[in-house]
Amino acid sequence: MKKKSNLIKIFIAVILVLGISVMQHTRSAVADIPMQEGPVNRIYIDVTYDPNTETYSLGGFSSEELKQFGAPAFQPELWQVLSALDSVTLKLANEELNLVTDEAQVATIAWDQASRQLLYGMLNAYIELGEVNMVRAEAWLDKADVEFSLRQSKELSDPLLIELATLLQVNVAESGELAVEGFPTGYGIPAEMLDMIKAAEVNNIKLCWNKGVINTDINGTAMPQMTLYEEGVGVIDKAFGLNLGDLGPVFDSSFGAGLVIGEGDPVTGECLP
Repeated sequence: MKKKSNLIKIFIAVILVLGISVMQHTRSAVADIPMQEGPVNRIYIDVTYDPNTETYSLGGFSSEELKQFGAPAFQPELWQVLSALDSVTLKLANEELNLVTDEAQVATIAWDQASRQLLYGMLNAYIELGEVNMVRAEAWLDKADVEFSLRQSKELSDPLLIELATLLQVNVAESGELAVEGFPTGYGIPAEMLDMIKAAEVNNIKLCWNKGVINTDINGTAMPQMTLYEEGVGVIDKAFGLNLGDLGPVFDSSFGAGLVIGEGDPVTGECLP
C-alpha cells in the first residue's frame, strides 16, 4: 500500500515539474500547432531583420529579449549580405533540402538516408558524435519537416512552431542530473523527489502532452489520464507568482518525453494525438 502511495506521489510530482518546466521555457515562442497525419517532427523557425537598425527578431522574441538571453549580434559582413536580400528560406522535407532566396529556387540537395550517413561520418570525424548519437539523429531526421525562414522586415518574427512525434529522451543520473538526448542540461531533480522515485522503484516514465491532456506510463504501466485546464493553471500562476507567461500556445501544442532513471530500460514509442 505504501509503495502504491509513493507511485501516485511520483506521478503527480513528475507531471507538475515537467509541465511547469516546459511552460517556463517555451513562453509565447511556441505557436499554434496543427495536427498532421502520421508521425512528423515539425519545426518552423522564423527570423526577421532590419538592416537600417541592425536588429533582428527570432521565434517571436524581440531584439531586446534576445539580448537578455545573450544572443549574439550579427557581424557587419552578415548585415551587408542580408541587406541585399529580401528573404532566404531553407526547408528540409521529403528527403530533400531546398534553398530559396527572394522566392526563387536556388538549389535542391538530396537528403535521403545515404546522404545523412555521409554527413554523420564527416561530422563524427571532427566532433566525435558517437554511434548512439547518430542513431538518435536518424530517428529525428527521418521524420523531419523543418523550415528556417529569414525575412527582411520590421515586424516581429513568427512564434517558434514545434510538433514532435519522436519522444525526447531524458536521462536522470543517479545523482539526479538531467541530460536530454545525451546532452547535459545543467539542471537536476531535487534530492527529495529522487528519493521518492527510487523508493517507488521507477525505471522509466513516458509522458505525452496533447493540449492539456496528459498520458503517462510508468515502468510500462499506463496511469490514469490527467487533464490540466489553462484557466486553472493561470490562477495558480498568479497566486504563487510563477511567471509562466502566455499559457495559450502551450495548451495548443503536442510533445512528449521518455525519462530513464539511472540504468533503467529506454522508453520506446511515439506521442500521437
